[in-house]
Amino acid sequence: MRFADVIGHERAVARLRAAAARTPHAVLVLGPAGVGKRAVADAFVARLLCATPADDDACGACAHCTRLAAGTHPDLHVVARDDERRDIRIEQVRGLVRWLALQPLMAARKVAIVDGAHELNEHGQNALLKTLEEPPGGSVLILLAAAAALVLPTVRSRCRLVRLDPLDDDAVARVLAARGVPPDEARVLAPLAEGAPGRALALGGDAAAAARTRALATLPRLAAQDAAALSALAQEWTRGPLDAALSTTVAWYRDVLHARVAGDALPLRNRDVAAAVAAAAAAADPARVLRQLATVCDTIAALERNANRMLAVEAMLLQLRALERGDEATA
Repeated sequence: MRFADVIGHERAVARLRAAAARTPHAVLVLGPAGVGKRAVADAFVARLLCATPADDDACGACAHCTRLAAGTHPDLHVVARDDERRDIRIEQVRGLVRWLALQPLMAARKVAIVDGAHELNEHGQNALLKTLEEPPGGSVLILLAAAAALVLPTVRSRCRLVRLDPLDDDAVARVLAARGVPPDEARVLAPLAEGAPGRALALGGDAAAAARTRALATLPRLAAQDAAALSALAQEWTRGPLDAALSTTVAWYRDVLHARVAGDALPLRNRDVAAAVAAAAAAADPARVLRQLATVCDTIAALERNANRMLAVEAMLLQLRALERGDEATA
C-alpha cells in the first residue's frame, strides 16, 4: 500500500506525506470503523520504511516495500485486539515496548501500529506514555482509534493527530471496485456504508443481501405489523447479518427524510425501492422520521456497548412502529 493507492482522504494523506519527511515519533489516526485508517497507516509505514522514496511516497519496489507487501518486514510490529477479547491485553503493550527497545534488523528505524488504540484500557494506554515521550532509536508509533474521546488526553497530547472523515458514496464505490466488488453491487452497498468502505465490504454477500431485502420489504409496512411479527423479525435479524439490516434501516429513513424535504429520493436505488420511498415520504412528518432515525442510531450505539441484541432490536422495532402510528405515548 502506497499513498498513491489510497482512495479519498486527500487532506490526511497530504498531512502524512509532509510528516514523513520530518519523521514524527507518534501519530494518532482518528476515524470511524471501516473508514480506512489501516490503509492510510499502511501507506505511511511504507513511506517511512522505504529505501528509495520519491515524491513523498514509497517506491513500491525496494526490498522494504516488497517485504511490507508480503507481511514479512521485521521492523514493523502490529498490535491488535484478539478476536475473543473485548480489549487489547496489557501484555501485548509490554511486548511492544520491549520490541521497540531492540535494534532494527533491516530498516533505519522501527515502526509499530496499534490498531484499535481505543481498545486499550487505561492501564494499557498509560503503559505507552514513556515510549510515546521518548521512542527508542527514532522509532515511530502509529495509533489508530475510532474517536479522540476514547483515548486518554495524556496519550493524545503526545501524538500528532490526523483525522479521517467519512468518504462520499462515489469514493466508497471506487474503494469497493478496487477490492474486486462488481460495480453494480458496489453502487448498492456504497450508500449503506456511512462513508466507511470497510463497513460496505462487511455488508456484501448473499446473506447480507437477503437481510437488506427483508428490511426493505418490512419498513414501508411497519405500522401494520403486530408485536408477534416484530418479535419474529427481531429474531431473524439477530440470527443473520444484523449490521446489514440496521444499515439498510438507517438508509431507508434517510431516504424518506430526503424525499420528504427535497422532493425526490436519493440516487442509487432500484425502481421498486424508489417508489416505496416516495410513497412513505408523501405521508411522512419530518420530525417523526428524525425520531425514527435517532431510534435506529441509538440502538446501534447500544449494541456497540454489548447490549442484548435480540431485546434491543425488538424494542427498536416496536418504537419505530409506535412512531409510525403516531402513538407518542409508547414511543
